[in-house]
Amino acid sequence: MLSSSRPVHRSRRVLGSLTALAAATALTLTACSSQDEQDDQAGGETAATDFTPVTFTTPWGESTLEAPPERIAAVGYKDPDIIASMGQSPVIWPENTPKQEVWTVDALEDTDGGVPDTTFAYNGDGMPPLEEIAAAEPDLIVASQLDLEDVYTQLSGIAPVIAAEDMEDVAGNWQQTLTNLGEALGEEERADQVIEQTEDAAVAIRDEHPEFAGKTVSLIQYFGMDEMRMLNPSGTDAATLFGDIGFEDDPDTAELKGVQLSAERVDDLAADVIVVLDNSDGEAGDLEDSAVFRSIPAVQDGQVLMITNNAFKEGNEASFEANGEHYEGNLAWAVAYPGPLSSRWALDTLAPLLADTVA
Repeated sequence: MLSSSRPVHRSRRVLGSLTALAAATALTLTACSSQDEQDDQAGGETAATDFTPVTFTTPWGESTLEAPPERIAAVGYKDPDIIASMGQSPVIWPENTPKQEVWTVDALEDTDGGVPDTTFAYNGDGMPPLEEIAAAEPDLIVASQLDLEDVYTQLSGIAPVIAAEDMEDVAGNWQQTLTNLGEALGEEERADQVIEQTEDAAVAIRDEHPEFAGKTVSLIQYFGMDEMRMLNPSGTDAATLFGDIGFEDDPDTAELKGVQLSAERVDDLAADVIVVLDNSDGEAGDLEDSAVFRSIPAVQDGQVLMITNNAFKEGNEASFEANGEHYEGNLAWAVAYPGPLSSRWALDTLAPLLADTVA
């Protein structure tokens, strides 16, 4: 390595002292060190220059990522799952995530950032607290499956935002979110591989259980007779999850997106198979005793899977009961908010239970 950018001329006199020799050596080392620093800076500038800005479009506006992200905030329910599937650790995430998403926690333990310590609780309107998100100093925010109409301007003022690309995606489209994240990270190929791996897991279950083919299924989120809704109307992530393993999508249910169902309307969910995610902490009997519920053909034929979620009991335990057995993990959460990791976990857990129900 050259010690200086200027030509070096040999002295007429021979350096005869150790002091002079040491000084010359120090000068050479200093020049090399300076050159190394310049090379490192040039490399960093080249890496930044090589990054192609990515613009994320949403129904509420656009934001552009100008440099590779290093601090990603997970704002939506399923976003920790999506971020972890790409080998990234968020700098902040919803407080319920470490309690309910064992699949995400397991994946994050293998990342450089590990399981994040900073969490937040959603406001009463279901939106993230902007001050807490800003305090985490993210350079990219992932906020899928949220209607950001009232907060998008403030949120995108903190950092570029990956969110739903259209209002239909607010109901769920983790593949779109993952694809956008792959573009942000410059890892489009890895994002495609994650999607493909999840699809392959579903295909394996579909091949193993041909009895699912052609049957419709209604997934009910139940908190009580005055608070229940269908989680898999046509067009949602949950509908796609069941469709991928062979169940038939019912397009007539699209109108039930986000609709709160009364006790009198339970029979609107009259599919071939009924799956109830019981979050009521002891009120499932009210549904089972309902004359309207008992009038559904699937109920009369015994094609009902009751999953009792323990997450709403004292202790907030991530486990559930089904068919008289105890299982670890929050299956209700995984099915309600499917992402790449939760989908694989849910499919492996749910498939044998559905097979018993259909049989």
